[in-house]
Amino acid sequence: MSTRPAPATAQPGALRPDDGATAYRFGVNVASNLAYFVLSTGLMLWYVPFQVGHLGVAAYGMVPLANSVVMYAIVVSESLYTAYFRYLAIDLNEGNGEAARQTFASASLLTLAACALLLLPFGAFTLLLPRVLDVPPGLEGATRFLFAGAACTMLSGLLTGLFSTSSAIAHRFDLRNLARGASMAARVGVVAACFAFWPASLWHVGAGLMASAAIGLAVDVAVWRHLTPTLSFAPGAADRRCVRRLLRMTGWSSVNMLGFLMLMHADLLVINLVFGPEATGRYGAILLIPLLVHTVAEVVMPMLGPLVMARYAVGDTQGVRDLVTDAARLLALGLALPAGLICGLGQPLLTLWLGPDFAGLHIVLVLLVGHLTVNLALRPVAYILTAYDKVRVQGLVTVACGVAYIVLAVAAARWGGWGVAGVAGASALVWTLRNTVVLSAYGARVLGLSPWVFIRPLAGGAVMFVGLSLSGLLAVAALPPGTWLALAATAAALSLGYAALSWSLLLTASDRTKAHALVRWFLARLSPSRQVAC
Repeated sequence: MSTRPAPATAQPGALRPDDGATAYRFGVNVASNLAYFVLSTGLMLWYVPFQVGHLGVAAYGMVPLANSVVMYAIVVSESLYTAYFRYLAIDLNEGNGEAARQTFASASLLTLAACALLLLPFGAFTLLLPRVLDVPPGLEGATRFLFAGAACTMLSGLLTGLFSTSSAIAHRFDLRNLARGASMAARVGVVAACFAFWPASLWHVGAGLMASAAIGLAVDVAVWRHLTPTLSFAPGAADRRCVRRLLRMTGWSSVNMLGFLMLMHADLLVINLVFGPEATGRYGAILLIPLLVHTVAEVVMPMLGPLVMARYAVGDTQGVRDLVTDAARLLALGLALPAGLICGLGQPLLTLWLGPDFAGLHIVLVLLVGHLTVNLALRPVAYILTAYDKVRVQGLVTVACGVAYIVLAVAAARWGGWGVAGVAGASALVWTLRNTVVLSAYGARVLGLSPWVFIRPLAGGAVMFVGLSLSGLLAVAALPPGTWLALAATAAALSLGYAALSWSLLLTASDRTKAHALVRWFLARLSPSRQVAC
């Protein structure tokens, strides 16, 4: 598909490709994402052991399992989001208000249709739940309600994905994080309040999910109205050609998301069916830690998609290449720090956080986290494939990898003798081969570049990850941290050494200059005499 240059003049009030590139907006977005990361990390670190302690391991195992099953509906929601984000971003960046209204109306119709279609399978699954999964005795009704709450969250997410496109395209991640923060606070607050007044139950967890879905959607709708008042939720105004265009891209994006979810979320299903609810609960509890590494990446990652799309809209291929290669290099360096600390200090971390019984899952934790330095750093390549409408190959490769992973995971769990570690290891292996061998090379080919152009920048981060992990293991062996304070001191010392080596050896002169400029910019904005305008 050929690129379409932006018109010389945009309509008044239209979003421009460089709107999110200003220093002020970038700084606000980073600060907002960091604030959300701190909030979500702090709440989840407290919330998981809080639920385990009140519900018990076996009952708690139903919570991540419910989230894992419902996550397969993201095949629909994320595929729709990918399609209408692409076309709506192009329309708004080109200042084509009429096309934007048609795109949004068509997306509204498809979203409502998706919600209606998903109600039937989720209703049937909820009713048949005890026959499908291994549910602890006596918790059948509560587990059904929990899954119903998770389904409500998923359906709300379909609508949220539609309305949140405005904040993403406008680079207003501060407003987007407001909705996410309100939703998370409602989810945790409702459960904590119910546990305080009544005996802990999965019924309360389901109620928390429903409350979070309602509040998150309400805030997203308000933000959408504020940012794009010219758009309206009008499914009846959908355009047939636009609907077909969105459906075509949604179809291939669905194939990609199906494979992605196999890679990311089939592990709990395999473990539940092979090892039972106790192992599911233990494995599900430590899944929060790799999720935190994903959350670290989310501090910067969501801002890259709109920037890639803006450069594509004006035909700036060189800008797309420079943005993605720099992002991959810096993401690898940034992610190597939390991933290396977790792998090196994982055993005392699990002991202090969840108890000595979980220390034996250190190897599983390493398998879940170790590969993220490379795989998350390559994620911006997917934005290239979306911008250039090349999602078909991506989808076919991903679903093939998902099937291969399930086969390997079942074989490792049932016949390999590796237990849950085999399930985690199979995911790490297949996911890494997908990203490094196939998709990075295909993304480079789309831009007419060397197949290694996105792999070479990862070398520094990979080396630093290995070095930091080994340093952590040696530190634990020499002086085992027995308290949170000792563990924090060890992590701080390793982090300072990592920062010094990265700054002096792996950051370019341009990186250091930009970092200095950004620090000076923030310090200038802290001055009370300085007026800041958005």
